[in-house]
Amino acid sequence: MACNNAGPNELARILYTCSGCCTEGAVSDKVGRKLREIGYARCGTSCLAGIGAGYPRFLKAAAEASEVIAIDGCKMACAKMLLKKANITATSYVLMDMGFSEDQDQEAFIADVCQRIMA
Repeated sequence: MACNNAGPNELARILYTCSGCCTEGAVSDKVGRKLREIGYARCGTSCLAGIGAGYPRFLKAAAEASEVIAIDGCKMACAKMLLKKANITATSYVLMDMGFSEDQDQEAFIADVCQRIMA
């Protein structure tokens, strides 16, 4: 999957997604990958595990981002909470609050959520 990175004069938006073991986590990861693929956010320094591990390069990238977005699958909001523990403020989206259901067409849901986040 191709990934568009912001150039020096472009918006440096970074996404962090839940990638939990449940379906909601998998779908939140897919939403993040789709948003990066279409150029809504940059790639390369958006590693939630790197934030949790305290790696300086990932913390620096988040601190310098023009916008940080957390996309979580469920209401536990692990991505948002991990960022908060690292003193990183993020705009938060929770798929369960956006109408997620395992019974629906996942690809259509992903496309809809991407449009709603970009709006």
